[in-house]
Amino acid sequence: MPISSSSMPRTAKLYTAQQAIEQLESRSRSLRPELRPEEAAEQEKALHHAKKEKKQFQARLNLSLLLGILVVVTVVLAIARALPQKTGVFWLFQVPPIPHEFGDFATVLAPFLAISIAIERLLETAFNWFEQSSRAVADILVAPRETLDWVGKEYQEAYEATKQAAETVEVETTPETLELLEMAETRLAKAEERLRGWVNAPEYLAWKRALCIWFGLLSGLVIAVLGDLKMLSYIGIPAPRFIDMLVTGLIIGSGPGPMHDLIGILQGGKNALNNLGQLAKGKSVQHAVDALRQAEADARHRREEG
Repeated sequence: MPISSSSMPRTAKLYTAQQAIEQLESRSRSLRPELRPEEAAEQEKALHHAKKEKKQFQARLNLSLLLGILVVVTVVLAIARALPQKTGVFWLFQVPPIPHEFGDFATVLAPFLAISIAIERLLETAFNWFEQSSRAVADILVAPRETLDWVGKEYQEAYEATKQAAETVEVETTPETLELLEMAETRLAKAEERLRGWVNAPEYLAWKRALCIWFGLLSGLVIAVLGDLKMLSYIGIPAPRFIDMLVTGLIIGSGPGPMHDLIGILQGGKNALNNLGQLAKGKSVQHAVDALRQAEADARHRREEG
């Protein structure tokens, strides 16, 4: 019988791996003088395997590394995109032609906005999957080790109890075994709820926001470089192709919010310029009318004097 109300079986595995590491390290410290070289090597191998297994469930955020990856990936993709062109790498520094007529900015930039929204939805889906393992989230937090260990132990014990109760019900279905299974499932649900509470911790929210920004920027840059997207040229700003792709990738990768703001700023600026042009045109016409009236008045005044 499958265990209901449980979406985090790997949480118990992570706790088990942590316990194995602590036991191996403690045994290594206490028995190191008595171990033969073969035994010491075997124990060291077991400890390495346990640590490797634990790392599969942990996540660490290294901002310097992430920034370096962002730069390297962008440059490598840009060079790879330029090599098939006739001018090679110099293609990246050419200024693309600017269109002579520009439509409404909301219409021109709509494809970029759609890409930005798609990137945001993909990131939300990815983090929802990641948060199914709340212990992986907890390992990111700066929290007391004892608290995390107790939460992990509680979840492991609740998971094992529910698993044993489910196996017992399969063999013998009685009111007592069913009640035992219900109690075990209730305990497991509470343990999972306690673990999921880490998702709302300020440390994790800051970590998640930083990583979302990084993944968004990386996705935007990859799409802009591979797709040769040039937002600046679309809005009439001449710039080298690489700079155009770089700016485009950063803008669409920053999310639909900044894209909306950018469209609003550009459209507002365009409307303001149009209004100024119309105003200047109206002033010119009014000035011509005033000049004509003044000329007629001067001519009438000369006739009266003559």
